[in-house]
Amino acid sequence: MKKAIIIGLFVATLTSCTNPKQAANESSESIEFIYEPTYQSSFEMGSDEKVLLIQEMHQHIIDQDYDKAVSYLTDDVVFSLDNGTSLEGKESVLQFMKEAYSSVSINDYFVAVNFTVIAENGDEWVLLWDNGTIESADGAKASYSWMEAFAFTGDKVSYLNQYAKPILPTE
Repeated sequence: MKKAIIIGLFVATLTSCTNPKQAANESSESIEFIYEPTYQSSFEMGSDEKVLLIQEMHQHIIDQDYDKAVSYLTDDVVFSLDNGTSLEGKESVLQFMKEAYSSVSINDYFVAVNFTVIAENGDEWVLLWDNGTIESADGAKASYSWMEAFAFTGDKVSYLNQYAKPILPTE
């Protein structure tokens, strides 16, 4: 009898552990958030191919191939910059990239986190947290941490939001 109870408990535990989606849904349904989202209340994980598109676009920026970088954007893209301003249209973004990045190099670039989510309304976003060191022509260096969100229309970025934070040197 004890053996049957132990086997039953093992099977019940194994069943609950092998259905993480059900466990996640049950745990998230019991949470009462302090603030309700105003855009969408639920998301599902999206396509890794969208993450790859964003990584390719960043590689073109690092390589200073801005024409190729903006090929990932819709013609009417909106780019919200971390200083509160925004650019509208692919040509404006191209001009910004040329002016902002042509006289610097981006070194030690790495991605901390990137993933795609699809909102319940079908909107698809890639969220990216990345880091790097910007070196100016005179050799001055500053390390940055960026947080970016990219909204897609089909396979092109139609909106991007960027926040940059300098990483202060440690002593």
